[in-house]
Amino acid sequence: MVVHLIHHPVSAKKLVEPLVKSLNSNGIKAELWIENREEFTDFISAIDCPKSFANFDLSINPFTVLLRLIRLVRKFSNSKPTAIHVNQTRAAFIPLLAALVVRVPTRIYHNRGTPYLGYHGILRALLWLLEFLNCKFATHVITVSKSIRKKMIQHRIVRESKCEVLGEGSSCGIDLVEFSVEQFDEQHIAKARQELRIDLDKYVVLYIGRPFKRKGFHALLSAWQCMGSSNNENVLLIAGCNNKDVVNAVGFPIKNVIALGYVKDLRSCYAACDVVLLPSWHEGFPYSLLEGAAAGKTLVGSNVPGIDSVIKHNETGLLVPVGDEQALAKALIALRDDPALRKRLGFNARRRVEEYFDRKVFEKELLDYYCRIGFC
Repeated sequence: MVVHLIHHPVSAKKLVEPLVKSLNSNGIKAELWIENREEFTDFISAIDCPKSFANFDLSINPFTVLLRLIRLVRKFSNSKPTAIHVNQTRAAFIPLLAALVVRVPTRIYHNRGTPYLGYHGILRALLWLLEFLNCKFATHVITVSKSIRKKMIQHRIVRESKCEVLGEGSSCGIDLVEFSVEQFDEQHIAKARQELRIDLDKYVVLYIGRPFKRKGFHALLSAWQCMGSSNNENVLLIAGCNNKDVVNAVGFPIKNVIALGYVKDLRSCYAACDVVLLPSWHEGFPYSLLEGAAAGKTLVGSNVPGIDSVIKHNETGLLVPVGDEQALAKALIALRDDPALRKRLGFNARRRVEEYFDRKVFEKELLDYYCRIGFC
């Protein structure tokens, strides 16, 4: 049996459940282990693949880490998996170490991003060490983008022979039935904008994420203000943050910003926007950009590993230097003033998703990988 572990139920539902289902449907017995968090009961109940609960997220409290390690060693000893497949940097350390202790023969670390790239000083060093140990404890390493793999090898985190990217990357591809083209046609755009009370002639930029500096949230708001009086023709649509987050970031409300808070189904937001934006300091393989591309939207993001695997500059969107608010504002203005450019980039973005990131393509890559490491 293969045990997939990811601590966060939302990520489990979106990014790992499809992998577990694919393995099971192709004759490889697999199970999903997650943390049982009360605030995410809806997501947990919606997971309909085989699942079990365990606590294995890393903590700054060494006693908590030790207790979780001991409990996971016992759980592995009882279940006797032939392989574990762990996801996310922070929640991989304890499972990988526990599996090493009980001698699970195959230990796959599925790296979904390298947070150390976004920091400096002692925190960067500690995050680098965590990545190094995760790769050391694992027998196999997968990462979600070629540029992240390159950085991990360059920074001596993992050997080149030990680390692979499945196809062109991503965490699990994207369901092109869920993101079918017709959901983002003119009729659906008009309906989505009507629901959000946004005029059809407005230029709409969409940010999806949390209100953190490392996600580029503060830089985005500063860039938006740099656009100045032209904001009368612009709307900044934000999902994942509320108006209070905006005020906390800059100290006052900003004109023409619609902050929706948490949004469960983002497809109407993608339909309503012209551009999907993510100015993060570091990323793995950002699904807001991948979904935006599937919706046929132009993409804008920081020129960092991970994002540069989704955005091909001047082909599917625009890349800007990380933290450069003026460059970000300039890119948004250029796209606002050139609808033909937006249309070309959005068309290319959708076409690239269809060619490389269809979930069916990714599932085939995953099964081929499992066969190469001895599961077929």
